[in-house]
Amino acid sequence: MLSYKKKLVIALATVGFVTAGGLAWATWTANGTGSGRGQSLTAVTVTVTAVSGAADLYPGFSNGDVYFTLTNTNPYPVRFTAMSSGTVTSSDIPNCPSANVTVDATASGLTLDVAAGATSGTLSIVDVVNMAAAAPDGCQTKTFTITLTLTGTQV
Repeated sequence: MLSYKKKLVIALATVGFVTAGGLAWATWTANGTGSGRGQSLTAVTVTVTAVSGAADLYPGFSNGDVYFTLTNTNPYPVRFTAMSSGTVTSSDIPNCPSANVTVDATASGLTLDVAAGATSGTLSIVDVVNMAAAAPDGCQTKTFTITLTLTGTQV
């Protein structure tokens, strides 16, 4: 048999639960209206950095390659599909003037990928660097830095 105190505790607990349940039933729902905002980022230019590659130039050769890496700090991957070249700079202008090397003005049909927030391994564009047939002996073992502009899109 339950004591008076135990019965009182059970009764008060029951009243408390019923009251709390009634309060929960009595709450009203609410809605919100208005607007939120999203914002696009500004694309960052991918950095093209010249690197050493195969020494494949000699006088009269018109199928040399250009070597580089790509650093993409954007939060998305980029695929480059075209290239245009600019200035050629010789590592030894007095003995091998830059005019001894030319680069095909454009290259298309490329597929050069660089991941989001990454630097690629060594990449190349093949058969675009040319050495003049009259290039002097001073052009042996020289390096030619070629300004490149790559065009592509987010993938």
